[in-house]
Amino acid sequence: MTQNPPYSCLFYASQHPTYRIVVACFIAGSLAHLWLADAAQESWLLSNVIFLVGLLFLARRGSAIGWIFCAAAKAISLLFLRDHLTQSMVLLFLASAGALFMLLEGCQKQKDTQQSQPLNYPTTPFIRAFLNVCRAITVLVYALAGLHKLNRDFIAPELSCATYGFTKLTDYWNLPADILPETWLPSLAIFVIATELGIAVLYLCGLRRPAWLLAIAFHIPLTLTMAPAYAFVMLAGHAAFLRPKDLQDIRAVFQQFSVWIASKAIVLTAISLYLHGAWPEWSMIPKEALLWALLLTCTLLIARHGLAKTPPIFTTFSTHFFANRPGQIALLFSVLFALNGLLPYVGLRFSHTGAMVSNLRIDRGCWNSLVFPESMRITDDYIRIEKTHLARPGFLLEYETILLEKLWSPPQLLQMRRNWCKPVLRPIFLEGTFRERAFVIEDLCDEQPLPFADDGMLGIEIFKNSLRFQKNLLKQCPTTCIH
Repeated sequence: MTQNPPYSCLFYASQHPTYRIVVACFIAGSLAHLWLADAAQESWLLSNVIFLVGLLFLARRGSAIGWIFCAAAKAISLLFLRDHLTQSMVLLFLASAGALFMLLEGCQKQKDTQQSQPLNYPTTPFIRAFLNVCRAITVLVYALAGLHKLNRDFIAPELSCATYGFTKLTDYWNLPADILPETWLPSLAIFVIATELGIAVLYLCGLRRPAWLLAIAFHIPLTLTMAPAYAFVMLAGHAAFLRPKDLQDIRAVFQQFSVWIASKAIVLTAISLYLHGAWPEWSMIPKEALLWALLLTCTLLIARHGLAKTPPIFTTFSTHFFANRPGQIALLFSVLFALNGLLPYVGLRFSHTGAMVSNLRIDRGCWNSLVFPESMRITDDYIRIEKTHLARPGFLLEYETILLEKLWSPPQLLQMRRNWCKPVLRPIFLEGTFRERAFVIEDLCDEQPLPFADDGMLGIEIFKNSLRFQKNLLKQCPTTCIH
């Protein structure tokens, strides 16, 4: 019997059909993510190169080594590069789960080097655990997004990000501003919350095909206005719900309607471009056409082949997560992602929790959640600047106003030091409070450590450039949508 080298399990490639589709969707979503302006920064070069190397390994084999590179790249951007994107946290969790379970799968296969894989590629415990992590994260993303929006400001139409998003959509398509009666504006927030929670509930109830349809319809306007990559990042999670019957039925739909789907998707994209009246950033065109095609495919799938309902997830919970050790590890991944999503309510984090464009406020004096009481917050880690000047008082009133009106965090002050510290602006004087303690910084440009050594979720400032809180947040409240 030939002995494989110890590292061969890093390169094991599963041919399980749903797994391979999830890998392909992860690659597509990751490329859309890397195309964002947020990621196209010089400081992200190393992280992006590592991520691309991981994607190349995944495209070639779908093995653990590819997942490891992708997880490392996202960990670098989140911990060291002021990455504020929730989708980066989603990618990190998916890649980490892929790395662990594919490594375990490869090591298991390595024990018997003569074993040939059956042609039907059965769902092993490790593949099942990985797919369950993808499914759980998908449900949690939409559930947490809906939960965070249950706050006073999101419900208020004059402040709501739902109103902001609708205005962005009407502007994109050059539609009349009053196309929706003013009396209907309060319903926009309820519609958005119901849609996000509805996607999660449909999945939990075993209605994956309606969940796909609702999710795609919801993401089309988001992709055109506020979230050009999020739909594609989430594709891997949605694909994890695929069953053999889905693959069979989708193949039948494509065999009969592929030309019709492609032509109608092109027509709908052309109508959208005509309404827009200008050429958008070029990648938006294929992305929009793909989303229309997916929407039409799901519609035909349900119309021609039914709902294909499976048992509700909560009735098979023990089968999913307690049947074996891989299932228990999958449960741990899911619980950690859920706990991360709830961190705003204890004051430890806002970024990367699914609270983007939610109007949620967790800072002292502005707490607005309708679900969680402010007594849950154990810390308020925003920096409040009360007095400031650059060079001398009144020298640059515009910058002084920015410093006084907004809430800050240590990583933002470090970035300010990198961007603003020029001889003509020195000294940059700051006086304010952090965790209700007074501080004075005579000159931010002195390269001295900031007086926030206990910043961080564990009371220790380990990752100084890890952005835990949103940018551009005003002290005043209530305030309109921040995106």
